[in-house]
Amino acid sequence: MGASLISLFPEAKNTAKNVINGIRMPIEAGAALSEMTDRIMAHGKEMATGSFEGGMLSKRLFMPWIDDRTDHAFSGLLKICQDSTNVFLNLARGPVSYTFEKFRKDRLADIEFIDFISNEPPVQDWETDYQKKDILLDLPGMRLIDMSIHGTHKIENYSIVFAPRAGHHSNIAEKTAIYLRDHGLSKMAVVEQKCAADIPMYIDGKRHYEDFESQVEQFKTILEFLKNKAGFPSHLIAICQPGPLLITTLILYPELGKTFGSAGSPMHTEGERGMLTDFSRMAGENYIDYLIDLFSGIIPEGQIGAGRKIYDGRLQVMGFYYLGMDQHMKNFRKYYTDLKYGNNESAQRQRDFYQWYNWTHHFPAGFIRDTYKKIFVNNDLIHGRMKIGNKTVGIRDYPGNVPIWSLGGSKDDIVPPKQANGHLDEIESVPEKNKLSLLAKAGHMGLFRSSKVLKNDYSKVVRFLLKHSDKKK
Repeated sequence: MGASLISLFPEAKNTAKNVINGIRMPIEAGAALSEMTDRIMAHGKEMATGSFEGGMLSKRLFMPWIDDRTDHAFSGLLKICQDSTNVFLNLARGPVSYTFEKFRKDRLADIEFIDFISNEPPVQDWETDYQKKDILLDLPGMRLIDMSIHGTHKIENYSIVFAPRAGHHSNIAEKTAIYLRDHGLSKMAVVEQKCAADIPMYIDGKRHYEDFESQVEQFKTILEFLKNKAGFPSHLIAICQPGPLLITTLILYPELGKTFGSAGSPMHTEGERGMLTDFSRMAGENYIDYLIDLFSGIIPEGQIGAGRKIYDGRLQVMGFYYLGMDQHMKNFRKYYTDLKYGNNESAQRQRDFYQWYNWTHHFPAGFIRDTYKKIFVNNDLIHGRMKIGNKTVGIRDYPGNVPIWSLGGSKDDIVPPKQANGHLDEIESVPEKNKLSLLAKAGHMGLFRSSKVLKNDYSKVVRFLLKHSDKKK
């Protein structure tokens, strides 16, 4: 399910409602005054027209002796007076109406902006219309959803986009999946990560833990299922956070992947310094334990995950706001300006993004603990000490027959470029011709949402994957 970020600040929400109610009164008064003024101007115009027509009628009744030439001159004079009066009233009416209308639009923009930052956003879901039959697997912590194009397919392999568990709904990966699907990778599936509130504590009477080991096991189940369904291994695509876990799954079960790729994933967290990794190593391993104890919660009764210990996703998103505050403030200013000047399309894009951004998902405590320690502090995958069950693997165990690609963002302050792409240098088993390293001119979110990145960079990914696909005979 999830929770809205604004639910952390109930008093702010009540204050915003009071402010909006206060703004509505002058808007309504201004609108009434504008309408009254407009009516007065229109009535004045009608009165002036009536007066001139009355003057012509009086002239005909009481001065019948006036000849046609004088009559024409008199009519012309009245016409000039009438036109001049109309011009004056129209000129006066325009600025008055404009002033009232601008006041009204500005205040309506104020209300919409305050609504935007204070109202509960809608519950998030995929925009793609999918049916119950399209949910191929419903696992404890994730769902596998088929988004393939209907009809025949030129390649046999499924492409699977694994969405991140990073405090938001998985539909952040949708644009990437749909672009790849519509450009040749027509057998497309997405993996949706569930909010901790939707992950049961017990399955068939056995305690379920949602940590790295559990994630790898569920990833394996998905890859086995799609390989059996298609008859061929799948193209594995990790969007952000799942990268290290998905490549670990592939190393453990190399027969389940046709290719592997990642975008904006923390694959080599010592490849380049970054704010998150610097802070994590400075704070140390135990910091996450203190943080979970301090800011954790328990899913209440009545929800699927009742009793499960969580790290509150709202706090994670607050952290993201802190990291990118300058950019968020620019976005908010632009949104407000778009509202005032009627740039509806641009405003809608910002509204859609922040409705997604402000609807948060909670983390299972074990998962966030493993992510922090194994990835951001210890970089276990690169150092060859990623432990899953009784097995330990590293990046140098990567299967040499599986082509690999990666995409980083030159402006990414969450996962800097060499953290996203640096693991390719550590893999010696794959020939260089079967490697593809890309650097997009984008920040972290742009790697998954930008139309330019899709066109300029994911188009190269498509060509790479099609080259290494099993073609239909």
